[in-house]
This record gives sequence, C-alpha cells and structure tokens, in this order.
Amino acid sequence: MTVFLLSLGLLLLGVLGMSITIIARKNGRFPEYSVGHNRKMRERGIRCPKQEESMLLKKGTNGNCCNCRKA
Repeated sequence: MTVFLLSLGLLLLGVLGMSITIIARKNGRFPEYSVGHNRKMRERGIRCPKQEESMLLKKGTNGNCCNCRKA
C-alpha cells in the first residue's frame, strides 16, 4: 500500500509540474504543434507534408530522388 501511495504521489507531482506552464499562462492554452498553424514553423519554411506533396504534384514530380536530377 505504501508503494502505491508513493507512486501515486510521484505521478501527481509530475502531472502538476508539467501543467504549471499551462496554468501560469495568461490564455492557458497548449502551444500549437500543427505545422500549418504554428507561426514559428512557417517562419522557418517548414510546411505541412500535405502541402508539400500537393506542390510537388503540381510541379510534376513525386519527390523521389530519381526525379531530383535530370539525366
């Protein structure tokens, strides 16, 4: 029983520790991880894989290495 309570206490402490940043923020939201919605990723030129695939299809390539260089 003591091991259970100890592990439960450590688990609660870990969850609380990870949630402090969310609780302490003004808006209390998770950071945006979706590439299409994250401003910092867009500034670095990182695009959504779906968007990159559609761009390659419009160019007529499929993104494989055999299409990278012309023979």
